[in-house]
Amino acid sequence: MLFKWVDYCEKYEDEIESWMDDDTRRFSSDSIKEDHEYYILSDEYENNINYFCKVIFDGEEIIAVIIILRGDEYPVHVNPIIVNPKYRNKGYGTKILFELINNIFEITGFEEKVFHAVIFGDNNASIRTFEKVGFVLAGTHIDGDCGYWVYPDSELENCRNYYKDYII
Repeated sequence: MLFKWVDYCEKYEDEIESWMDDDTRRFSSDSIKEDHEYYILSDEYENNINYFCKVIFDGEEIIAVIIILRGDEYPVHVNPIIVNPKYRNKGYGTKILFELINNIFEITGFEEKVFHAVIFGDNNASIRTFEKVGFVLAGTHIDGDCGYWVYPDSELENCRNYYKDYII
């Protein structure tokens, strides 16, 4: 693998939280720390069986953080991916997604071939990144603010059926 993937913990909080500028908050939550605490305390993601927050290193440098959810009724949900501002627009998000798809078992301990993401419609950087990896738009949320994306494209109809109450 190209990158080192480690579990998110307090040790990385300050650096990652420093990346959360207004633009990043517009497309994700206000705080990875708060998201992490929410999922850790949630019954659905108890004991990290279905929840993973990974800090991604290139050498000794933290280049990104990613949240990965696994549900009983849906495949792997990926998002957000927040790339260190120093490394944005340099292809790291694409490389991270490729590595996740191709090494999901090594990263999370479970095998899966289908991935979903929800991306705000005006988050052009994320849309380009996911498209480069092969994600396709399954539909737009009924509120019009975000799209449901799926990988591989052979899962398009399954994704549309799963989210049928939420997409147009």
